Amino acid sequence: MKLSVLIYEDNPLLRESVSTMIQSNRDLNLQAAFENVLNVEAEIKSYNPDFILMDIDMPGMSGIEAVQKIRKFNTKVPIVMLTVFDDNENIFNAICAG
Repeated sequence: MKLSVLIYEDNPLLRESVSTMIQSNRDLNLQAAFENVLNVEAEIKSYNPDFILMDIDMPGMSGIEAVQKIRKFNTKVPIVMLTVFDDNENIFNAICAG
């Protein structure tokens, strides 16, 4: 059984690269890749992924805010944060968000 994955990444090149890596893994099924998290609740409820790859810094709503929103209706789905930040504050905020 393949694990289903959703990606949230605003950088088109990175989104495509990560999508390609997931699609090349026979144990993973890329359900969708989104450039923002503005419809994250509807998307998570619709796709019901096994896990999510989430960028921290995105336009409109940050990945951290999206995780907080997701955790209000889904406390089980694992979320792996993607980031170019190496500062402790963003990492700490992501962990606190769930």
